[in-house]
Amino acid sequence: MPDRIVIADASTLIGLHNLNSLELLHELYGHVEVTTIVGEETAIDLPDWIRVDDNYNRDVYRSLLPSLDAGEASSIALALAHESALLIIDERKGRRRAKSLGIVITGLIGILIRAKQRGLISSGKDKLDNLREQGFRLSEKIYELALREM
Repeated sequence: MPDRIVIADASTLIGLHNLNSLELLHELYGHVEVTTIVGEETAIDLPDWIRVDDNYNRDVYRSLLPSLDAGEASSIALALAHESALLIIDERKGRRRAKSLGIVITGLIGILIRAKQRGLISSGKDKLDNLREQGFRLSEKIYELALREM
């Protein structure tokens, strides 16, 4: 388990939940933190290893709102409040903003790659195909790259 705090945005939690694979986060990271806003966005009964943490700067949060949704803004603000945080986020604008602020990021595809490499899932291709069927935006380039990494 990493020494860093792992923070998740809603889309990753929803995607993993829809794949019946939310437990992968626990197996990879131990516990994960979300903001209240993200917890509400997911509309999922979150397991106890997903903890709510609203200890972030509200001014930073408000400064991010013009260009990001509330869940992304609160997740990025929370990541900025914790040194060495890993932020799991999938939306392109949120990823770009987080990277520009020096936050280490990954996304749902990165989680699946890591899980496959560690032997936690048997077929990464099946998971990727299932995501596509559910409407998860995944370019052919990223799909092929993910398959090679797995």
